[in-house]
Order: sequence, then structure tokens, then C-alpha cells
Amino acid sequence: MKTLSIIKKYKRKSRSKWQDRDDSTILLLATVNSSPMLELTYDRYIYLHRTDVGEWLGISISKQLQIELNIDEQYHEDEAMLSILLHFQDDILNFLEHFEQEFESAFGIDPLSYFAAAEIRWRSLLE
Repeated sequence: MKTLSIIKKYKRKSRSKWQDRDDSTILLLATVNSSPMLELTYDRYIYLHRTDVGEWLGISISKQLQIELNIDEQYHEDEAMLSILLHFQDDILNFLEHFEQEFESAFGIDPLSYFAAAEIRWRSLLE
């Protein structure tokens, strides 16, 4: 049985807008179907795109989230990215409950503590 992972290192060149620097992604949101075992569907997703040294490039979001937000763009950076992450923070935290150990191995802190601190910082950047 294949183990689900939220962290993915590209084996081929990325097709994202950052394709020259995009080395890996972290799945921050997907739909969880947990009966009888954990399965993901990608109708509502957020991927965090990173360089080979872990720098954030931006996020990509699903068509469904674009519709929910009434926006046309799939890729977001800077303030738009932070606004979207804050908007879906509760959904992201609910999703990451299933991947707490993997998230902590990547960020050095559990998702709830991370987003509590990040929210303060991100809101100050958006003022």
C-alpha cells in the first residue's frame, strides 16, 4: 500500500509558473475521504511551491478554490498568497491534522502552533 505524503519532490520539470526554480511542493489542502482508509481528492487543493533550498515561490490553487474566491488565477505570490492562506486557514488546519508528523518534520513545529504564529506575522505584512 502506498503511503500518502504531503511533500513531493519533482522527478521531472515542474509545469508551474516557477518551472525554472520549482523543486518541490507541500500539499496544504485537499479533500480527505477517510473511510475505510485515508484517501485524498484534489477538487479543493492548495500546493506550496518551493525551491531546492526550501524558499517559498508561491501557491497554486484548484479551480474550485478559484471559483470560491471569485478569481481567475491559479498561481499566487506575496500578499495574494498570504491572503488566501489566511482565508483557508481553518480548512488547512483540519487537513493537516492527518499529516501532523510530516508537517512538523518539514517546518519544525506542529501545524496549529505554526499557523498561530504565522497568522500574526502575515496579518502585519498585509496591513
